[in-house]
Amino acid sequence: MVDPNAGAVPDDAREPGAPDGPDEPSGQDGSRPDESAWTDAWAEEQWRSLVADLEAASAGAPEASAPEAPAPDSPADDAPARTIDVAPWVRPTGPRDWPTGPEVEDLEEQESHYVPPEPPPVLGHDPLLNLAWGLVAAAPLVVLVVLVLVRPFPALVGQIAGAAFLAGIGVLLWRMPHRRDEDDDDPGAVV
Repeated sequence: MVDPNAGAVPDDAREPGAPDGPDEPSGQDGSRPDESAWTDAWAEEQWRSLVADLEAASAGAPEASAPEAPAPDSPADDAPARTIDVAPWVRPTGPRDWPTGPEVEDLEEQESHYVPPEPPPVLGHDPLLNLAWGLVAAAPLVVLVVLVLVRPFPALVGQIAGAAFLAGIGVLLWRMPHRRDEDDDDPGAVV
């Protein structure tokens, strides 16, 4: 790529098949400016022109160089022409933007009073599973607290906590379902 501020590029430094100048937008009159015209004043003029065009477009003023929308192909075409809004503050209308009558409001009032069902108990109904989860969670916490607070660490506490942890894991594995229910038609995750 050629640096526009570097001055003229010798012909032997150009790549074969490359155009005579860099791929820059054309000037106001449609001609491509040569490299000697690439000055800060020219760049400022181009920048001001772009900013003015964008401000005119955002203000809703029609731009002089904007292309006209194409006319419909035939007069029998009843479909309305679709336009794209360019202003960021323009929002399309949605289903809640239309005025409603009293019957629609009554229907929404009836449907808006959803009462969720009671959630199932957190701990469940099986005390053995609750005890197993308690052992699995409490044994490491007891070991951690005793390690921090008691010096030297009593070996008996570690042995009891380890046995309680293993007993809790054993009960959880023992109470796990071994086969799928006959009524369950869901195959689970299919990969």
